[in-house]
Amino acid sequence: MNINESLTQELESIVRANIEQVAIPYEKGNSIRIKHIIIRKNKHGYQVFNCKTHEHIAKTLSKTGAVAIAKVLAENRPKLVKELIRLDDKIAKHYMDAQFYKRTIARGKDEVTVEAAKIRFELACDAAWTALSEIEWYIFDK
Repeated sequence: MNINESLTQELESIVRANIEQVAIPYEKGNSIRIKHIIIRKNKHGYQVFNCKTHEHIAKTLSKTGAVAIAKVLAENRPKLVKELIRLDDKIAKHYMDAQFYKRTIARGKDEVTVEAAKIRFELACDAAWTALSEIEWYIFDK
């Protein structure tokens, strides 16, 4: 091992030791960590766990929602978790609606049905993006 590798390892150990004290997300293995909160991806979305209490906190569809929940818990603001879960559920609902309308647009035979589905698709996408931007506000602005 040369001197550059040893310096790199020392620097990495210093950064890892101090990053766990700050509410900054970092990737470790197959999970995202913010202080003592872990986010893991599964086939249905993301799961948020508390390492200190070994407790499952929430299941979300969006990665943004999971990071927001982890951030507010790491900053000791647990009252906001219900609001973030509500916003993530809103994203999930509008995402599924958009998928339905997208399929209706692709397979629809009636022109009126296809046009109505296009309008509803745009509305569902807008509502999902609005909810996502509200969640991002909890991550970046609060």
